[in-house]
Amino acid sequence: MLNKKYRTLLTLLIMIGLSITVFCACMSNEQKEIVHKAEIASQVYFKEIYGINIEFTGHKFIPSDLSHTVSLTGYVKGNKTQEIFAMVDYDTYEVKTGSAPDDIKPLK
Repeated sequence: MLNKKYRTLLTLLIMIGLSITVFCACMSNEQKEIVHKAEIASQVYFKEIYGINIEFTGHKFIPSDLSHTVSLTGYVKGNKTQEIFAMVDYDTYEVKTGSAPDDIKPLK
């Protein structure tokens, strides 16, 4: 059996490990929700501004000390060569920047 000193140390390490695991799992769910809401906001943006439907292929969070922004990449639905890009403020879910291929002109 382990002596009291090692049991205490082992218990502390297990508690720290569990805390980190729980913390990381929570952040992952929070980030998934942010990405989902940002994708919805971007889909509405591209539909209203360009009249197109889009599919997303990736995302990247800007470091939170710089900005509360997530960038999304994807393509026009039905044509993977027509790439799109959006930057969404995840405090307001406002699309700050949206980019579509040059041959797709804004509706207005």
